[in-house]
Amino acid sequence: MKRIGMWIGLGLLAFLLLLTGCRQAENKGAVDKPNPAHPSFVTRQELADALGSAKPEPEEIRGHQVSGVVPHHLVAGHLIADYFAGLSRQNPEVIIIVGPNHENRGGRIITGFYDWQTPDGTVKTEREVVAYLLERQIAVQDEAVLAAEHSIGNLVPFAAHYLPRARIVPLILHHGVTLSEVDKLLTVLEPYLDEKVVLVASVDFSHYMTGREAENKDTQTLMHMRNFDYPALFRLGDDHLDSPASLAMAFRLAENRGIKEFRVLDHTNSGFIMNNDLMETTSYFTLVFARGIEVGAGATAPSAKQEHPRPK
Repeated sequence: MKRIGMWIGLGLLAFLLLLTGCRQAENKGAVDKPNPAHPSFVTRQELADALGSAKPEPEEIRGHQVSGVVPHHLVAGHLIADYFAGLSRQNPEVIIIVGPNHENRGGRIITGFYDWQTPDGTVKTEREVVAYLLERQIAVQDEAVLAAEHSIGNLVPFAAHYLPRARIVPLILHHGVTLSEVDKLLTVLEPYLDEKVVLVASVDFSHYMTGREAENKDTQTLMHMRNFDYPALFRLGDDHLDSPASLAMAFRLAENRGIKEFRVLDHTNSGFIMNNDLMETTSYFTLVFARGIEVGAGATAPSAKQEHPRPK
C-alpha cells in the first residue's frame, strides 16, 4: 500500500510539473508573439518627399509642449514633418493622437491595441492606456475602423521617423462627439497625462473652398480659437474644419493646464502649396500649446499668401 501511495504521489507531482511547464510555455509564447499591426498609410516615397520639403531646422519652441494641432492631409506632409521634428526635441514617451472618424463608422470614440507598420519600422501602441479607456467604457475597440482612418495612419509614419521609441494611443471621434464627451475623455485620461505625454489633434481645416475663400474661413476659425470659444467652434462645419471635437481635445487639455495662448507654427492651404488659386482646397494650421511659450509675433497666423509653396 505504501508503494502504491508513493507511486500515486509521484504521478501527481509529475502531472503538476508538466502542467506548470505547459503554462509557462504558453505564457512565454504570449509574450513572444508580436502584436498585430495595421499597415502603413504612407509609402516610403511619400514620406521621403515630405521629409525632403520640410524645414532644414524645426522652429524652436521654448517651454514644455502639452498639446498640439497638426494636419493629416499629405499635401501638407512638410507641415507634419516640421511639427514632429520640433516635437522630437522634447522626446515624449507617449503621443496621444486624436482625429476625426471621417466615415462616422462604429462607436462614438474608438481606440485599438494594434501597432502600426511604417516605412521606418513599427510604432508600438501604449496598451495600458488603451486597456484603461476600454475598462472605463469611455471608448470602444474597433481595429477595422482604425485601420481605414487616415487621420491616424497619415501621422504615425512621421512619429516613427522622428520619435522611434515613442508609443501612441490612437483615438478617433464621431462627428457628433460633444464638448461634454471631450471633457469626460480627458478626465479618464488624466492619470496618464504626465510630463512624458503629448496630445496631438489631427485636424484639417477649411474644405472645398478656393484658396482665397479658405483664407477667409480660416480667419474666422482663428478668431474662435484665440477666444477658446468652444460653442462657436462646435457650430462650424467642413467649410471651416473637419473635427471640432478633436481640436477641442488639444485646447481643453491646455486650458486645464492653465495655458490660454498658443503658437501658430504654420498656416496655409493646398491651393497655395500647389500654385492653383482656383482648385478646391484643404487648409491647414499647425499649433502648439506649451507652458512658458513665447507668443508675440510667433503666435499670429502668417497669411497663407505669404507661405512659400513647397512640392508635394
